[in-house]
Amino acid sequence: MLHNLKQTLTITISSFLLLVACKKEDKTFGDLTPPEKPVITVDVVGKSSTRPAGDGSGKVNFTIVSKNAINYTIDFGNGSISQPTTANELSTSYAHVGVRTITVTAIVSGVGGLTSSATATFDVRKDYTPPAELVTQLTNDASKIWKVDSVAFGHLGVGPGGAFLPIWWEAPVNDKAGLGIYDDEYTFTKTGNVFAHKTNGTIFGKREYLTDFNPALTGAPGDFTLTGPTAANYSEGFSYDGIGATEFIQFTTKGHMGLYVGAQRFQVLTRSATKMFLRCVGRDGNSWYVRIKSI
Repeated sequence: MLHNLKQTLTITISSFLLLVACKKEDKTFGDLTPPEKPVITVDVVGKSSTRPAGDGSGKVNFTIVSKNAINYTIDFGNGSISQPTTANELSTSYAHVGVRTITVTAIVSGVGGLTSSATATFDVRKDYTPPAELVTQLTNDASKIWKVDSVAFGHLGVGPGGAFLPIWWEAPVNDKAGLGIYDDEYTFTKTGNVFAHKTNGTIFGKREYLTDFNPALTGAPGDFTLTGPTAANYSEGFSYDGIGATEFIQFTTKGHMGLYVGAQRFQVLTRSATKMFLRCVGRDGNSWYVRIKSI
């Protein structure tokens, strides 16, 4: 009898402890109201009437408002997604170069993991930041003068538009002597990104494109030396552009180096503090090359 009493008492206590444990584990989510569709406020840094895609920093701030939301996440539209956070203000900096239209998706979650989402679309500009080494080599961090490297074989050249070597023609040493190209000086000034072309009164290039300097110029297309007032020294701005390891120097209007083919955008193929090998795509669609050296 005593044994049965002990067994009954043990079962009773165990049942009581189990009931208490169950009560302790009893949880409830309460009212499972999903968060409302979020409203996204997009602040493109530096955006104005004159700079509708921002100041070129690529930075964008976001504010997300959603009733009943607990956590906030943004798909930034560039392959990057933020970690869930209880903060409803997030920021990112885009790395593309130029102006791009971006669509972001905001995802909010509430009680019980219920979610809601919304999208927003905007334009943002990211300016190219050139490597400091390129700037130093080109400008000496002040001003620097360059000339066509006339004593180097292949200081001028041409090839197909899709090529990156002058496979059609390379200029022998001093091949264009006396035509007004080898005495030209190209000065790059870091402050203000100013380019000055000392022409000494002559500009060598293709006649059909030298009309950019002298609209009244006529005659058969081909190599031509422009002289007179329309071939005077001039100055204008220049800038840098690129993506990854691909670098460009580009001019505002008529700036160029070497033989003028109507191009203002020069890709830097190789560079050092004293020599550079450059490529541009002329208005004829061909790839043109020039080797320059510092003086």
